Amino acid sequence: MNTKRTPTLLLFAALAMMVHAADPPKSALTVAVCDFSGDPDASNYVKNVTTLVTVNLTTETNLVLLERASLAKVVQEQALGISGMVNSDAAAKIGQITGAKVLVAGQVVKIGDNHLVLIADIIGTETGRLFAAEVDGAADNLLGLTDELSRKIAQTINDQAASLTSRPQETSAERLDRIIKGINGANRPSVSVNIRPTTGTKTVKSKPMEGEFGTLLLKAGFPLVDEKSDRKPDIMITGTENGSEGARHGDLFSYLEVFDVKVQARRDGSILALEHLTGTASEGSAGAAQSAAPVNVVDAAAEKILPLLAK
Repeated sequence: MNTKRTPTLLLFAALAMMVHAADPPKSALTVAVCDFSGDPDASNYVKNVTTLVTVNLTTETNLVLLERASLAKVVQEQALGISGMVNSDAAAKIGQITGAKVLVAGQVVKIGDNHLVLIADIIGTETGRLFAAEVDGAADNLLGLTDELSRKIAQTINDQAASLTSRPQETSAERLDRIIKGINGANRPSVSVNIRPTTGTKTVKSKPMEGEFGTLLLKAGFPLVDEKSDRKPDIMITGTENGSEGARHGDLFSYLEVFDVKVQARRDGSILALEHLTGTASEGSAGAAQSAAPVNVVDAAAEKILPLLAK
């Protein structure tokens, strides 16, 4: 053994371990697998292909598979009728309701007596970007074909994650900073905020949503007034919200928030903006998801409304 090389080898090994340890872990993406479709000759294989691909993808540590029953319920309730080919609008709706970031659908084509072509479409529900994966081979090797297709699907999702999903998850501070920096005008009218839930018999305010909106307004320099203030608001922001629990994806809980908001000038009653927004959150507990979804949807509304008020 050449002992002179040992320190150098150890140094390279240590450097390699440091580089590997510095790689940030990739966040798990929620994936929904829709039923594959097929021509009449391939109908006997379609269900098995869907099942096998779903099972194979559950073994990928960076993916969280949406439960098949939850996906079927959403498809039925929304009357989407999707199978095989899925358009970006349907994919976006499924993503909004379930929290799935990626949708996988596909086709099974039989050629001759014993040859199959399996095609998978991989769609980003946030971006509408479409990628495809394809395998072909003997029909009596269905396990091998679906295993190969699943590996290609997982690899595509891993390689194209930045294209399939929108901007990386921001911290609250980063999101607040971005929204405020997006305000170009110098006008700062006084604003009141009144957001109420649409369910329940009691007339109560939505404190988390009002609090988030108020924080954004104050940080951006807008005077905030309420019914106890001496001055009247120049702008009145009113809205209704309705939240509901979404499907659970493995260890992740989801929550859907629907927000309708109106922006109105107090003096002449003119309506400056009407927005209908939906937002979801997926977190490690039901309570965390329920808290995060309203904040996400309010921030999306504020990002549109605050620049308008500043003009």
